[in-house]
Amino acid sequence: MSPRYGALGWTTRRVPPSTIGGLALLLLGSLMRPATAAEVARFYERGAEGWFWYAPEPLEVPAPATQPEPEPEPPPAVTETAEPATQDSAAQPQPPEPAPLSAAWLRANLERYQRQAIDDPSPTKVALYLYLQRLALDKASRFTEVYQRVVQSDPYLDETTRRPVGNYANLLNRVAGQQRAAALKALSDAAGLWFFYRADCPYCAAQAPVLRLLSAQTGLRVQAIALDGRALPNGLFADYRRDLGQAARLGVVSTPALFLVRPPDGIVPIAQGLVSLSDLEQRLLRAAHEAGWIDEAAYARTRPIVAELSLDWGSEAPLGVSEDPDTFLEWLRARVAGEGLSASPAPGPSE
Repeated sequence: MSPRYGALGWTTRRVPPSTIGGLALLLLGSLMRPATAAEVARFYERGAEGWFWYAPEPLEVPAPATQPEPEPEPPPAVTETAEPATQDSAAQPQPPEPAPLSAAWLRANLERYQRQAIDDPSPTKVALYLYLQRLALDKASRFTEVYQRVVQSDPYLDETTRRPVGNYANLLNRVAGQQRAAALKALSDAAGLWFFYRADCPYCAAQAPVLRLLSAQTGLRVQAIALDGRALPNGLFADYRRDLGQAARLGVVSTPALFLVRPPDGIVPIAQGLVSLSDLEQRLLRAAHEAGWIDEAAYARTRPIVAELSLDWGSEAPLGVSEDPDTFLEWLRARVAGEGLSASPAPGPSE
């Protein structure tokens, strides 16, 4: 039995089971589908009809579909028109082709002829490549012969002018070594060497005999300073001093550390690490020269070079050069000979 509320009040009516199942499915679907505003209004307005599923539902008129707003039309594409080639761009000169069989031509084409001979090794193509290769080698040989002749005839280009080769280089090294010893002896009259070390540093123990030999040969006094306040295990430099903050002020980060000292306040770093005797001598002379304690002439004699000739003028290099080979060469020779070092730059192409 199913109650029904009609115009006369509550009534009772028998509902078949099949109808109940259909009503249940309909009720479930209505619960799952969200109710619209029109359906809610009809439910409250038809209260006298009882349960609303016994009355036929009016056909729903679908709401008019909203028209989508028209998309804005894209702006018209701007077609870039190529500018007509001007007379200047059309008249730009193309780089000239290298002269046939010149060095530039061989560099650009020799490999191509080689590939052709490899891909198709016919007698003609192989012989053609070999002739071109022979031509390149003959050009190089002729250049080498003239190169050697020019170098031998110009002392500013001949390296033997600066330093001899062969066994004579040993003589130059021996003379330069004597000059270094003389310069260091002169330096020892006004300067000394500070040697910072640690007793547990094996490199400091290896550096100590080198410093002892340097002091014996040049008279340069070496003052050992112990960072840990202990003597070296090999017994060298027993008259050491304890570090009283000098190492921190000088920026010592590794031992052995060496500083060239000239009283009252001249201190120049030499090395913080193990160095050989010859390297130590060169470092001492270079540092003394940069500090102004050795003049230019005395320092030049310590170098194993006969004559100091250099073509590098640094910032004095010319802003332009002449296209005429004879003019340009004469200007270079005048510069290296010391003539016109304050002259105007080399003549340019328009001069």
